[in-house]
Amino acid sequence: DDDDAESGDEQDDSNDDDDESDDELMDDEFDKETLEKISNLETELESNPFNYSAYTDLIAILRKGSDFDKLRAVRQKFRANYPLSPQLWMDWTQDEMKIAASEEDKQMICDLFDAGSKDYVSVDLWLEYCKYSLGDIGTSEGMEKARTVFERSLTACGLHTGKASLLWDSYREFEMALMAMQGSEEAQTKQKTRVINLMKRQLRVPLMDMDKTLGELEELLGEKPDPNVMRDFHKAKEKLKKIEQFEVAILNNNESTLESYKEYLKFELKEKDPARIQLLYERAITDNCLEPTLWEDYLSYLDTNLRIDSVSLPVYERAVRNCPWSHNIWSDYLLSLERYEKEHKLIKKVFEDCLSVGFREPTSYLEVWLTYVSYMRRKTDFKKTGGDGGGETESMTELRQVLERACEHLVRVSGDPECVMLKFYANLEADQLGSLENARKIWTDILAVHPFKTSVWMEAIEFEKIFGDKKHLRKRLERAMEKSHDNPEAIAHLWLMFEREEGSLEAFDHCRKMIKLKMDKMENVRAKEKRENDAVEDREKAKKEKKIEKDKQYRRDKRHLASEQKKADREETKPTEGFKVPTLPGPTTTKKVVEPPPGFPGGDVTATKKRAVEPPPGYPGDGADESNKKQKLDPNLSEEEVKQLRTVFLSNLDFDVDEDMIEKLMENSGQVTEVRLVKHPDGKSKGYAFVEFSTPDEAENAKKRDNELVKGRPMYISECDPSRKKGPIFKYSTGLDKKKLFVKGLDSSVTKADLGQVFGQYGELSDVRLVTYRNGHSKGIAFVEYKDEVDAARALVKTDGMKIKDKKVEVAISNPPKRKDESEPADMKSLGGTQQKDFGPRGKGRSQLAFMPRSLTSSVPATNKKLDLVKFVKPAAKPSAENGVKAAEIGAKTAENGAKSADNGAKTTDNDAKTADNGAETTETKEPVKSNSDFRKMLLGSK
Repeated sequence: DDDDAESGDEQDDSNDDDDESDDELMDDEFDKETLEKISNLETELESNPFNYSAYTDLIAILRKGSDFDKLRAVRQKFRANYPLSPQLWMDWTQDEMKIAASEEDKQMICDLFDAGSKDYVSVDLWLEYCKYSLGDIGTSEGMEKARTVFERSLTACGLHTGKASLLWDSYREFEMALMAMQGSEEAQTKQKTRVINLMKRQLRVPLMDMDKTLGELEELLGEKPDPNVMRDFHKAKEKLKKIEQFEVAILNNNESTLESYKEYLKFELKEKDPARIQLLYERAITDNCLEPTLWEDYLSYLDTNLRIDSVSLPVYERAVRNCPWSHNIWSDYLLSLERYEKEHKLIKKVFEDCLSVGFREPTSYLEVWLTYVSYMRRKTDFKKTGGDGGGETESMTELRQVLERACEHLVRVSGDPECVMLKFYANLEADQLGSLENARKIWTDILAVHPFKTSVWMEAIEFEKIFGDKKHLRKRLERAMEKSHDNPEAIAHLWLMFEREEGSLEAFDHCRKMIKLKMDKMENVRAKEKRENDAVEDREKAKKEKKIEKDKQYRRDKRHLASEQKKADREETKPTEGFKVPTLPGPTTTKKVVEPPPGFPGGDVTATKKRAVEPPPGYPGDGADESNKKQKLDPNLSEEEVKQLRTVFLSNLDFDVDEDMIEKLMENSGQVTEVRLVKHPDGKSKGYAFVEFSTPDEAENAKKRDNELVKGRPMYISECDPSRKKGPIFKYSTGLDKKKLFVKGLDSSVTKADLGQVFGQYGELSDVRLVTYRNGHSKGIAFVEYKDEVDAARALVKTDGMKIKDKKVEVAISNPPKRKDESEPADMKSLGGTQQKDFGPRGKGRSQLAFMPRSLTSSVPATNKKLDLVKFVKPAAKPSAENGVKAAEIGAKTAENGAKSADNGAKTTDNDAKTADNGAETTETKEPVKSNSDFRKMLLGSK
């Protein structure tokens, strides 16, 4: 014993020396920072052995050193907790090959290859295994071993359409090499037959480069193969054509191949080839190992179609290693073990492993416990023991222990809020275990958890109906009537029916009395709850109304103060009564301007006067800007008015846009001081908001971003004007604009950038506006504005009738019709109530008569007919660019002359053609209206 102790001490000392030498070696190989990182990773794995990234980082660092023992130990721990990817297995085997010296080391490498092939299906890993097995082909045993490895690789991956040809070709090259090594002719013939049979097997499988394999077989045979081989080849070729699209989809989709594999599996399941289906599932799992639904589908197929325990159970074992959080896989695993009649010891071990995993959702434990308890119930012998049959069997006692443990565990993890396991336990106690008293105690515990829930009381009543007696049932009904709050009417109905069927008159009267008392009590309780709810609603409503009234009062006070201030200012400037001090003439006096006589060629006096007609909305003149500047700089503005100038109104916003997003979006225009998003009472956005900036200039800059897309919708930005009841003012010109083109017939996919690219080649663009709906979708029309009229004319000639994205578009000079004034009465064909116009003889009712002869009515020109947009048609003979430009200039001027000036303001007698300046109606009698043909002749010239 002393000698053994001494030898043990010496061995410990030698191990300590080895550890010290390893530490010294690592100190020499790695710098201080790397050593500290290694120490941190080791500490992390000691505290959390399931940290996947820590394993991979530590292995990557240790591979750069020479401490293979430490690297192997880390990999062993990694393998115990996780399945390794094919690349990790190949790295491991390559590192072991560097130091393998003995036969034991070589066998360990083969064991690593075998273990790696069980985790995932990988053609690359099998190729490495096959290459490694060729190291001992110098002996007959080595050749048979290598041939066995090749055959196993074909069994595992031989049907892989994309990569299996690598295995087949390697196997064939191996056999060809053996054929060349044969000395006798007989041995060569035998080996040649083996190669030919291998190639025939390969031609039966749909693989890439099948034609090349067929050519090699013909070359080896010296003739064409027999008809059976060709039939198998063509059959495989047809199969390859069907599945090639799925293989290409998987190859091209590098990010997520799950959907591609699902489509592929649908096809293969219809073909009903078990070998191909199983391999395809394995390939899908290799690329998507963390998808529990994919594992569940694979396992369901194996259990339903194959039903082979040696095939299904290893897949279950791999599934729970890859997706340990899936309680469905664990439950199916337990059922599969029971289905294949495995030992109770193995099933119990799997169940204990399941409990030790730790599920994300506490309710997941309930499903696993129900599966295991159901298994225990099926294996329990419920025959009573003893002379009187009152004893319990050992399996009954074990079942009760499992049930008690399940209830305790579920209570501890809060995994059974509805007491499903307790109800199951109570039913087993009353029915199978024969202890009604224990069952009633369990139901007492259940009712203590849910004392006022009517549905639970009804289940307890149903339990007494099945297993109990009338006495306990009546007590249960009366107790339920007393306790239930959410639906006592249901309990009352059950109790009344029970007393009608089983009870006496006294019991029936007692039942009605108790029900009446309960209903009266519930009526008072519900009335009180209603009053409380109404009071809460009234308080909330009053609070909202108070806030609204406070805001109204604040605005009312502001307006009152502003009115008082203006009145005081007027009083100060009002002249006082009495003596008025005469004003002295200034240093400069304005001479009296005498108007020239009619026909005088001098300047028009009226031209110097201020414009009497207000410009249309969006008019680019300086009047509006100057007034705004004066308003901003006016020191007499109130605080509320200045705040209004700093605020813009945002509308047509997406309902998902919140205050933070708006503030971040509008910071590009200036400093945002406040964002007021208008919401419904439930807190959801109404789609519009008010944004206040620090200065009015920043607010003006923000208005320039009108129609900017936010989440696919155009965001409308306008000035903040609470007094305006209608929508935002139309900002664009509504008359003839020779620099602007109107484009219609656009495809819905055409973008602003597409239009800029098409029209930009004809001149410098000022603006491109694609008209959209409120949801951001294109209306198929657009306005393209040039900086020069000549460029616009050139673009009009070149682009009208052009195809943009396979749709023919129409282009014309922008001259939109005047918008109808809502204040004017609409033309209606009625007997009264509106201001009726002359609709002509066809527009009158049947009761009205036309006194003008038909022969005269046909010659009367139709009135109130609006001019259509000018449509320019491209001629067959294309003129020169210079002539086309000049003609375009003449046509633009003529179009301008055709629409009368806004200064006359006179209404027309024959048409309503609107002008570009003020929208006044022109008089056709002064100049005839130009048609499309006239404009085309003026632009392009007449032949």
